[in-house]
Amino acid sequence: MAKILMVLGSERDNGFQSQLANEIKTIIGERAEVSFLDYSELPFINQDIEFPAPASVTAARNAFEKADGIWFVAPVYNDTFSPQVKNLLDWISRPVVAGERPTAVSNGVKITFSSASASDSFEHMFADVLRLAKFIGMDVLEEPLFGHNLTSEWGTGELALTEDERAAIEAQVSAFLAKIAD
Repeated sequence: MAKILMVLGSERDNGFQSQLANEIKTIIGERAEVSFLDYSELPFINQDIEFPAPASVTAARNAFEKADGIWFVAPVYNDTFSPQVKNLLDWISRPVVAGERPTAVSNGVKITFSSASASDSFEHMFADVLRLAKFIGMDVLEEPLFGHNLTSEWGTGELALTEDERAAIEAQVSAFLAKIAD
C-alpha cells in the first residue's frame, strides 16, 4: 500500500489547511496509508548547524524517505507559500552528506499541493512553490491541483466543500496515486 505523508503549511489547530488535509485523507480512504508530518520543532535553515543535522531535521528527512509521496496542504501568505513550507523545503533540499548534493532528500520525491485560501490566490502560490520544488529536484504532479476559495467560511471557521470540489479532490487523489505507482 502506498504511503502518503501530509505536510500542513500552517500551524493553526483545526485551521482550514488541517480540515482540507483531513478531507483529502478521507477521500484517499483505503487506497493509501496517510500520515502527517510534525515539523514544528524544525529550526530556521542555518548552515552553521547543518552537519550534523538537528534531530528535527533528521526526523523530517526520514519521514520524507519513508513516504511514497508527499502532499502539501498550504495556505497563501502574501501571495505565495508559507514560510513554514519554505523552511522545510530548504532543509529537505540540503545534502545529507556535506558537499554531496545528490544526497539531498528532495531528489526525486513525488509531491503534490492543495490549498484553501482567499480570492483564488492559491494559483500564484502553486506557481511559486512548484517552481521551487522542481528547482530542488522534486517530481511534481503539476495538475490537477486543488484550491478552495474561502468565502463564507471565515465567519464560521469550518471548511465547506461542494460536491464538485470533492470530485476535483478525487481527481487529484487519483492522479497522485497513479504518479506514485509509476
